[in-house]
Amino acid sequence: MLDYFAIRQEWLKTKIEEYEKEAATLPEGTLVCYAKGSQWFCQKKENNKFTRTYIPRGNITYAKKLARKTLLTDYISDMKNELKSIKAYASARTSGKLRNILSEHSPYLPLLGDQFDWLSDEQYDSNPTHPEALTVKAPKGQFVRSKSEAIIAHELFNNQLSYKYECAFKAGEFTIYPDFTIRHPHTGKLIIWEHFGLADLSSYQNTMFSKIRNYIDCGYIPGDNLILTFETKNCPLDISYVQNLIMYHFFK
Repeated sequence: MLDYFAIRQEWLKTKIEEYEKEAATLPEGTLVCYAKGSQWFCQKKENNKFTRTYIPRGNITYAKKLARKTLLTDYISDMKNELKSIKAYASARTSGKLRNILSEHSPYLPLLGDQFDWLSDEQYDSNPTHPEALTVKAPKGQFVRSKSEAIIAHELFNNQLSYKYECAFKAGEFTIYPDFTIRHPHTGKLIIWEHFGLADLSSYQNTMFSKIRNYIDCGYIPGDNLILTFETKNCPLDISYVQNLIMYHFFK
């Protein structure tokens, strides 16, 4: 299983480093506001004592920079506190035997698959194209095409949701292979999850838009029974976002 907290730790460390670099380029001190924001002061710490200097209203550019630094500083403090909390959680929790029971070659799985849909790995017609691209391991011994798809697969599995990966789907006259086809555990409604990992490439966008249009024509509406996630080179898929989508669509 992917460890959400390990991924979260790496993300927090990256953001802390990014924010600390930016904060170092901004003016010294932070902003303190009084009288519902009508009075501004620059607060600095010297010799373990805080001093505050009044900022005239005309110096709004300076005040904005200090406000930005204040936000970044508070973010850094909060993120460091979260890292400390994750470390404490990780040291206190043990995985026990559950990880072994749910492992790929567990002898328990054949006995449990017909009792728990999310543990079964039934056969179905899957995408026959470019099997060499299936290189990233997902639950139940499956392989998917990217780390982002593996994140989605693991989160679906961790939330005990039954899904099929790249299962054949009739879209009008064509057969397509959605990334994930998921059965809602309470309503039985079929929900498709399509992840677009190259959304910033113009050569990819026509295919992306065409696929979305085909889904809508077949009655799959974004936000209802169609989940769409996007990724670019500079904006990778965030595991927290995936978890929030799962909570919204399956457990609200």
